[in-house]
Amino acid sequence: MSKDVELGNIELKKKEEPQVDKSKVKTDVSKTEKKIGIVMVAMFLFLILLVVFVVRLNQGGIERVYFEYKGIDFTPSKTGVGFDMKFFVGDAQYPTLMTVRNDPRELENISIKGDEIREVFSDKSIIYITEDPFDNLTGRTLVAANELAMPFSLLFQMEVNKTVTRTSEELDIPLEEQTVKVCSDSDENTQVILLRLGAETAVFEEDGCIVVQGGNNDEMEIIRAADRLYLTLLGIMS
Repeated sequence: MSKDVELGNIELKKKEEPQVDKSKVKTDVSKTEKKIGIVMVAMFLFLILLVVFVVRLNQGGIERVYFEYKGIDFTPSKTGVGFDMKFFVGDAQYPTLMTVRNDPRELENISIKGDEIREVFSDKSIIYITEDPFDNLTGRTLVAANELAMPFSLLFQMEVNKTVTRTSEELDIPLEEQTVKVCSDSDENTQVILLRLGAETAVFEEDGCIVVQGGNNDEMEIIRAADRLYLTLLGIMS
């Protein structure tokens, strides 16, 4: 018998294919689709929450660097310190740009009688910003003095002078060149502003002086009080 015949006589047995339960397949597909749907809905809700969180976070960041206070726009100063503010003086056609170190919203708790303080300065033309050299105040108090000098000089066209309440050999200025001004030197044309430390941060009138006082023995508080007076005189704060 030939080899071809032998091959032809071989019976090939087909493997039986397993029977597929179509109803089970449909059930499994349905469950999978439900799971995918649930995951997609969950992801969609998560994305919405994420977008809301990011938007609110950005808004909070924007408010910290740019905000409006009493109709005045405040933006971070280009110097990196404090805020620039734009406002109109009188009938001016163009706004005035000034800088303040502190956020006015954080100065509202500083005690000051705005109307009375503005009345004190209303008829003055000369300002003396003074301090006691024996209080051992540092450059921070000088910053406060400069904060006050700007509006008096630039906006109110007043003569501004930096003085002391008494002479001291510890100062860099020779004794004969040290100008002494105390509260009793205030008069109809002249106003003495005294910078000092005290029990609380406040601005008030005392013995003819306008006292700009920093609490807690912290000179940074003198700067805050100076800014409170500064913004009050401009009418930005009441």
